[in-house]
Amino acid sequence: MSSWLTIASVLPLPNSHHRIPLLGFGVYQSHGPTCVQSCLKALKAGYRHIDTAQYYGNEAQVGRAIRESKIPRLDVFITTKILSPGIDVDATYARIIDSVQKLDGLDGYVDLFLIHSPNGGKESRKLMWLALEKAKEVGKVHDIGVSNYGKQHIKEMKEFATVFPPAVNQIEVCEADEIKLLEVYKLS
Repeated sequence: MSSWLTIASVLPLPNSHHRIPLLGFGVYQSHGPTCVQSCLKALKAGYRHIDTAQYYGNEAQVGRAIRESKIPRLDVFITTKILSPGIDVDATYARIIDSVQKLDGLDGYVDLFLIHSPNGGKESRKLMWLALEKAKEVGKVHDIGVSNYGKQHIKEMKEFATVFPPAVNQIEVCEADEIKLLEVYKLS
């Protein structure tokens, strides 16, 4: 069964016309010139999905690498994540737009934007989701989802979400101190 999978294999996202590459290049703990160079090498090797996060502190380096690669933006899938909200939806939305600009410039977009973790409480999760919905509505984000959510967190979203269900629930499949070899995208 795995013989048909390649570095270019994609999967359709639910309730979306977009497709996500099955294999993503994660940049957790990669900073500065090392991040730029590793992304450039990954893109040269055929990766077309880069996974970053605000928490990683390297969105600007990922954006730089994508621009320097000269690969058309439509051919590169960018996932990033927000870890904590601002004081309200508008302040949280501003954080999302800041990430989009670091990754793809003033007129850019992010393919998939996730809430990094359910930690922080219900109000935090709600603020981040509503801000992501706003970013999706104006085209700054193509699809929105969550990361490391349990079933109870996803059920909770029905109380406030107008975009439901989340496009993905990205779950961690290995210990934090191990090398992350595979990103799994699954809706619980």
